[in-house]
Amino acid sequence: MQKLLKKVEIKDQGCIDFISDLHLQPSDMATFEAWSRYMRSTPAGSLFILGDFFEVWAGDDFLESELASFENRCVSVLKEQAPRLSIYFMAGNRDFLLKDKALTTANMKALDDPCLLRAQGHEFVLSHGDAMCLTDIEYLKFRQLVRDERWQTQFLAKPLEERLAIAKSMRIKSEEEKAKYRSAFEASKSNADKANSQSEYFMGLHDVDTEFANSVLDTFHCDTLIHGHTHRPGDYALSGNKRRIVLSDWDASSAPPRLEVLRLEGGTLTRHKLA
Repeated sequence: MQKLLKKVEIKDQGCIDFISDLHLQPSDMATFEAWSRYMRSTPAGSLFILGDFFEVWAGDDFLESELASFENRCVSVLKEQAPRLSIYFMAGNRDFLLKDKALTTANMKALDDPCLLRAQGHEFVLSHGDAMCLTDIEYLKFRQLVRDERWQTQFLAKPLEERLAIAKSMRIKSEEEKAKYRSAFEASKSNADKANSQSEYFMGLHDVDTEFANSVLDTFHCDTLIHGHTHRPGDYALSGNKRRIVLSDWDASSAPPRLEVLRLEGGTLTRHKLA
């Protein structure tokens, strides 16, 4: 069983990439193809995937199913690049059931959330970010339930078809919530004040609590947090010269396409948009 890494130190001075929220799924082959091209062309020596890599993961035994041809293609891409690329994976709210068997097959190392990275003379706290969205009370209750080992054991004991059906219903509910918040946001665009107030819940995604983010950084004696989940890419200031850097989600079909990598090179973080 893989031990979740709480700290990672990379002494190689080659560049390091960070991505999250690709939500890979067979209904979105454009994003898969963009990610495949990126994997084969990135100059990075290390890649950190900070959650929601897959849109859904119903258990590692899914890879043995005839329904998992897409997921096996994704794993094949990871395996293909593993000899030249160290790949680290952190579970998100969509793929928290991706466990040892799939990690080993894909040659990925499992990260704890949060995790400390030391590289190129700097330190960074890495997280998916969902546990820091304190206003999303119902989700946090759900997260506590599904991250419990007993719940996971019981869920994984169900037939695969039943698990897939449950996962589908959860996704439908999630999309309905996103649509509700999106409609509220669009309806308020004509009023700047209302738009600003609604933007906190745009796409049904709550934002990271800044005080909590500060406390996490204080725990690690670090000043930079890198996370995903909120789909709000940017560099946000925190107290005491600390900051949080939010990764972009991926969607090759959006206009313009959202295909972005955060790269650490020469001690500097920069964003790279993929063609």
